[in-house]
Amino acid sequence: MRKLVIAAIAISVPGLVAANALTDAVKQRQNFMKGYGESVGMLARMAKGEVEYDAATAQGAADRIAEMAHRDTSAWYVPGSSSADLPGVSYALPALWADGAKVGEIAGRMAPAAETLKVAAGEGRAQMAGALGGVGQVCQDCHKSFQAKKD
Repeated sequence: MRKLVIAAIAISVPGLVAANALTDAVKQRQNFMKGYGESVGMLARMAKGEVEYDAATAQGAADRIAEMAHRDTSAWYVPGSSSADLPGVSYALPALWADGAKVGEIAGRMAPAAETLKVAAGEGRAQMAGALGGVGQVCQDCHKSFQAKKD
């Protein structure tokens, strides 16, 4: 009996480790995207006049977005971590792994849009708002194509 229990544990541990690795990857990419959301949200509130425009705050948020846009996040997009694989945990549609050309096209627009925003952010509310549109469009295109609706 003892050997049976040990064998069952030995068989199940690799599966648990793999499941944890996938969930960890999902959580890392979700936290990363929350960082984008916080910075974009701050700039959007300034652009709409909901909060007062502050050049230093706007520049800091734009700098963060630009830094994030250049970061390699590929390790967090592990096959097997889609919304179909991990329902209720992941919101990344399986299409994210199936349509590499579209992913590359959308992702390739983020760094240039972020750099444009970085240049404009501290120059004034109107300039920042205009440049924010480019980043927002990239976010929207990716979410529409590759993000499942959240409950």
